[in-house]
Amino acid sequence: MSILKLKAYIAAVQFGSLTKAAEALDYTQPSISHMIHSLEDDYGFSLLTRSKSGVTPTDNGLELLPIMQDIVQRYEHLSEAVCAIHGLDVGAIRIGAYTSICVHWMPYLLKEFHKSYPKIDIHLFEGNSDEIHAWLEEGHIDFAISTIQRPEEFHFLPLMEDRMMAILPENHTLAENHAFAIEQFAEEPCIIPYEDTHKDVQRIFKQANVKPNIAYQIRGDEAIIAMVKQGLGISLLSELLIQDHADDMISLPLEPNHVRTLGITSKDDLKSLSPASKKFIPFMQEWLKKQKNAY
Repeated sequence: MSILKLKAYIAAVQFGSLTKAAEALDYTQPSISHMIHSLEDDYGFSLLTRSKSGVTPTDNGLELLPIMQDIVQRYEHLSEAVCAIHGLDVGAIRIGAYTSICVHWMPYLLKEFHKSYPKIDIHLFEGNSDEIHAWLEEGHIDFAISTIQRPEEFHFLPLMEDRMMAILPENHTLAENHAFAIEQFAEEPCIIPYEDTHKDVQRIFKQANVKPNIAYQIRGDEAIIAMVKQGLGISLLSELLIQDHADDMISLPLEPNHVRTLGITSKDDLKSLSPASKKFIPFMQEWLKKQKNAY
């Protein structure tokens, strides 16, 4: 069995295009097409439906796809384990993460990680809750740095608690308060993120049995913050998200206090992750401890 053939097919399904699959794998389009045709000859049935608009998996191909993905992943883990035995830290890690993580953690964390493990490649995918869960289910990422939303489906390793904050324009009548009663969101005009962007915000309102007075609903964090600064309403975001905006708006802790727990989310048990991932996760835990001790 050729791992390259499996990778070619997986990439073709992922991108819906033989040309894009070839670009991703650094092959020519005819080479990708030949590998997939060869795989179809081996199996005795078609794996792809080809059209002018691209390619889609057949029913048989769709049934085999998760098995192929598992084989490729295990082969990569095997290669990394062999290198580790020889004292070589190599491999590739595909990480999905929220925007707040990508902006406030990853540039600094990855810089330090590459100093220690220069031969381990990191592929970072920025996404919202729904996108990250889809990537985990489809095998596009090895693990995510996120909050846990569906504990019955995914494994979760907590990393830190991120306090949820009410954010207000500087001239707001409640700006002098020491805390913000969550019931106040039912009275004040609110700028609220869509649920697929910030499920934790919706979860908090549901737990508190509060129906926010929604003036605007937006997906982008920066857009929400900009609108709050212009006095168009108040909002609820995490402390990590707003840490660079402390000078020109007001942030108050909720009353009662609410947090979101950030951690490592994976489809399979963390013990089954690749050797490269097992290097990254404890490195990240130690990095976070240093950041916490710095304040």
